[in-house]
Amino acid sequence: MKITKIILPLTFGALTLFAVEASAQESTEVTKRQYNQADSTKASYEREEAQTQRQKDTERMTDVKNERSDTKAKAKEAQRIENDANDAAKESKNALRTEKKAQKARKKADKQANDAKDARDKSNLN
Repeated sequence: MKITKIILPLTFGALTLFAVEASAQESTEVTKRQYNQADSTKASYEREEAQTQRQKDTERMTDVKNERSDTKAKAKEAQRIENDANDAAKESKNALRTEKKAQKARKKADKQANDAKDARDKSNLN
C-alpha cells in the first residue's frame, strides 16, 4: 500500500508532465505554422508595397518629364515672343529714325525752295 501511495502520485505526476510536454510541442508547431503564415503574409505585403512604390515612382517620373517638356516648350515660346518683340522694337526705332530724316529733308527742301523763291523775287526786281 505504501508503494502504491508513492508510485501512484509519481505516475500521475509523470503522466501530467508528459501531457503538458506533448501539448507544449503541439502549440509550438502551431506557433511555427502561424509564424510561417505571418511571415508569408508579410513578405507578400512587402512585395505588393514595393510594386506600388515602383508604380508611384514611375508615375511621378513621367509627370516630372511631362512637366519639364511643357516648361521647355513654354520657355521656347516665351523666347520666340521676346525675339519678335525685340525685332519689332528695332523696326519701330528704324522707322522713327527714317521718318525724322525724311522730315529734316523736307524742311531743308522747303527752306531751299523759299530761298530760291526769294532769290527769284530779288532778281525779278532788279
